[in-house]
Amino acid sequence: MAEMSRTISKRWYQTRHMFVWIFNVGRGFASFIRLPQNIGILCDMGRSDEFSPRDFIFKNIVPKLDKYSADGKERLLAQLILSHPHLDHINEVEPRVGEEEDTSGFPDAHLWTCPHDNDLRREDATRYQDEKVDFQRITNPGDAKTKVESYRTAYRDRRPPLQSIPRGNYCEGGLEYGIFYVRPPECARIHDGNDQDYSNAISLVVYFRYQQNSILIPGDVTPEALAYILSGDAKVERRWTSFDPSTQDSVLKAEGQKQVGLGECLRNSGLTILVAPHHGLESGYRDDLYDYCRDGKPDLVLVSEKSHTSETDGKVHPRYQSENGANGLSVNVGGNAETRRSVSTREGHILVVFPCGGKPRVYVRSDPEALLDVFFR
Repeated sequence: MAEMSRTISKRWYQTRHMFVWIFNVGRGFASFIRLPQNIGILCDMGRSDEFSPRDFIFKNIVPKLDKYSADGKERLLAQLILSHPHLDHINEVEPRVGEEEDTSGFPDAHLWTCPHDNDLRREDATRYQDEKVDFQRITNPGDAKTKVESYRTAYRDRRPPLQSIPRGNYCEGGLEYGIFYVRPPECARIHDGNDQDYSNAISLVVYFRYQQNSILIPGDVTPEALAYILSGDAKVERRWTSFDPSTQDSVLKAEGQKQVGLGECLRNSGLTILVAPHHGLESGYRDDLYDYCRDGKPDLVLVSEKSHTSETDGKVHPRYQSENGANGLSVNVGGNAETRRSVSTREGHILVVFPCGGKPRVYVRSDPEALLDVFFR
């Protein structure tokens, strides 16, 4: 019977499930999304001294993906999303030549989507002035200068505005995603005297839904900026793609305020998995995020954090781990199934699987390669 079960099971890259890896990099963030069409989106590039998600992804995941085709070119990835230029989210954005990446040494993605200060001396400069980041206000450790310069170099030849990948020929029923952000000049107004908060407020917030399951990845967005995004304020930009073939082209091509808002998504579809904003810290918590959720709370909260060893490390907000913070979901931790309301990357690397139908599956392993060996029906 075990042998028969194995023969009808498939590896992750042979299924029409959606996979989200969230890696243990301490207090930082690095994740990878494999869409049901077997194309990939890399979301943030943090790392730890012990583990390089970039090495792991390009060795173990990318070779199993289909190349993303657009504009007459084939790319290894459909998109790279960098939420904001803080070191713990961009640590591995640097030139490194290898067979797994393009000749520039940067990850080979069709779209590079990140807060930017692109050279706006272009014909369309005035249209996108509101996207320009003030890098004089970006806070980072002193040794991060070269990383930030690599970040800025990587998108130098890209053109604004920020985008989500087009549907094109990659149709898939029940799959959609959106990118939301408050324009940097408005973030500067909201956080006039606090550069740290300004640096976090410009974070891109990403929402994925596959059939009845969804995940929200909000970067380090501040509670004040998140309030704008949830309410659908006119100062919020939206980029949205529905891969569902039943969606009208006119909806797909709409820009800005004509596109779907995050608050609308949460009210209509609820939220299965919440990645806690700003590593779950109390300073990043916003109560009305829960008010927007259709069922009042997600099923599970994921927290990307390091060990809290001193007062300056901050504290994770207690709601994320309480019955008011999540409904609870079965999580396989090291081979044992547990009902959990929250999971921390301090426990290991996390894999979230949104199947073609039914409840999500969540796995936690100390060895990330163990997350590649699970079979799925």
